[in-house]
Formats: sequence, C-alpha cells, structure tokens
Amino acid sequence: MAKTDFRDFMLRNVVFSYPRLGATYKFNTVERRSEECNPRAQGAAYSIGWEMSKDDARKLHAELKAHYESCVTKAPFSKVFGSKQLENGNVMFSAKRNGVNSQGEENPKPTVIDGMKQPMTDLNFWGGSEGNIKVSAFPSLDPKTNEGGISLLITTVQVTKAVFGGGGLDDFDEVAPTGGAHAEFDAKPASDPFADIPRSASNDLDMDDIPF
Repeated sequence: MAKTDFRDFMLRNVVFSYPRLGATYKFNTVERRSEECNPRAQGAAYSIGWEMSKDDARKLHAELKAHYESCVTKAPFSKVFGSKQLENGNVMFSAKRNGVNSQGEENPKPTVIDGMKQPMTDLNFWGGSEGNIKVSAFPSLDPKTNEGGISLLITTVQVTKAVFGGGGLDDFDEVAPTGGAHAEFDAKPASDPFADIPRSASNDLDMDDIPF
C-alpha cells in the first residue's frame, strides 16, 4: 500500500465512546462481550469510538470518501468502516490499532495526552470523556463482502475532560441504560461496536451504514 494511501485527520471537540487504550481487547463471540487479552492474541486491538453531530459527520464522511477515490482501489467506495448512526441523531466513528503489526511485532500503545499535552498515566477513562483525536485513514477491502471503504487507525488521543468510574464493578451485571440522571455514561456494549472494521495487512478491520 502506497504511503499516499494514508491521510491524517484531526478531529476536535468530540465525545469518546468505548475507550480501550490501556490494553488490547478482543471480542468474545460466545459471551458477546469484549475482554482484555494479550497483544499477540488473534484479533487483539486497542480501540476507541467518538461521537460527532450529523453535520460534522457528513463533512468527515465526504472527505474520507474523496480520499478513498483518490487512491488506486479494487472496488467502489461503500462505507466508512466502524461508523454507526446513533439514536440521538449523531454518528459514532471508531478506530483501532492492532496488538501486532504485519511483521508480528507488538505495536506500541496509542499516544494518549491530557489537555496540557502531557502523557496520561491513567488510561481507564470512560465513555463520555471529551477531547480531540488524530486518526490515519486508508482504503481497505472487506474480504467477507468485497466492499471497499475507509478504515481508521488511532494515531493520538487528547483527553481534555476525563470521566472516571469507581472500582468494584465486577460484582454487577451489565444492564443497558434506559435514561435518567446517569444516561450520559456509556454502558458496556452488548455487541462489538468495532466489528465492522475489516482485516487487512495493517489492521483488523457489522455496523450500520450512515445515510448521507
């Protein structure tokens, strides 16, 4: 893949969803949940999602589509992998970094900094945290469907407003939120929100298409 196939995008003032940056995770298809794993485990990846207004998402989608069409590809553009329409009208995008690269070497953790551009020591912040994210977009092909689209790699995450939870949560069952005073916090997903990102030589890539 040519170096020109990778293009960086800086996305500011977004709300993060399902941040998994302190360790690699994989999706357990039997228990229908993501679980922490060794970076060398099959499917292991760092991942994060972020929420954007529909207007901002439409603009990003158009720029990603234009980038795809500027590259030499084997299929017409179909989607941004890992994007999903939310019930509130916003759009969630997501990005990954594999636990290992194509040579089988462990990838470093994504760079995560605070509002003062200092490295964050506690990466266990929750969804609902806010900040900026820099991603690298590249064209990819879903081997299952032969659909072409754009996949996003995590480059750097800046957390300007961190939301942290308490300890001892393993004693509680996972229950989807129904609204109310704490609806601003993300529940753990019942299905993998990053499952739509197809596998390629450089990244492990089913979410909904966004009706732009």
